[in-house]
Amino acid sequence: MKITMVIPTYWGRERKIGWKKGDAVYDHPTPLDSEGTLKRAMESIKILKDKDFELAIIAAATAEDIEERVEEKVLSIVESENLGIEVIFFSHSKLREVQNFFIDSKKKDYAKILKLRGYSNIRNLCLLVPHILSSDVVVLIDDDEVFEDPEFIRKVKEFIGKKVNGKKILAVAGYYLQSDGNYRLKQDFQPWM
Repeated sequence: MKITMVIPTYWGRERKIGWKKGDAVYDHPTPLDSEGTLKRAMESIKILKDKDFELAIIAAATAEDIEERVEEKVLSIVESENLGIEVIFFSHSKLREVQNFFIDSKKKDYAKILKLRGYSNIRNLCLLVPHILSSDVVVLIDDDEVFEDPEFIRKVKEFIGKKVNGKKILAVAGYYLQSDGNYRLKQDFQPWM
C-alpha cells in the first residue's frame, strides 16, 4: 500500500503589508516574514514509527506577485529538514509545468481546472499529486498540526481498504482533541447551531 501524506501550506504578504485587494483569502496564511508552523509540523513527523510514506508539501501564495518568494521560503523550510522519507515539493512553478504539459497535449481544459488558488482547488491538488505519484492512500494534514502519536501511520493503515460490517472503508477521518483532552467541543448552545 503506497501512502502519500500531503501538507498544504498557505503563505501571504509580510505582516507590515498584510492583505491587499485581490489577494486570496485563507483563514490563517503565514506571513512571508515569519517562520510559521510548517517546520514544526514536519519536525513532528520524526516521532512516527512507520515512515513508509512519501510527503508532499503543496505551497500556495495569496497573490501572484509573491509566488516566487513563497516558493523560495517554503522550499528552504522543506530542505532544512531531514525526515528520512522522500519529500516532494509542489507549488506555482510546478503547477505551470503541469498546465503546460496539458496545453502541449491539446488538453487545454485540464490546464484550466488546475489552480493553486482557493481551498477547493488546493484540496483537489492534494488529491491529484498523490494520484500522479500512484499512491493508494492519501493522508491530508494541515501545516499547523503536530504528530504526538508514534503509531499514527499504523492507525491510518488499520482499516483503510478493509471491510467493516460488509462495507469497504475508503476514507478515515480524525478528530481534534480539545484542551481538556476530550474530542467533543463543550460550548453553550447558540440559536445558529
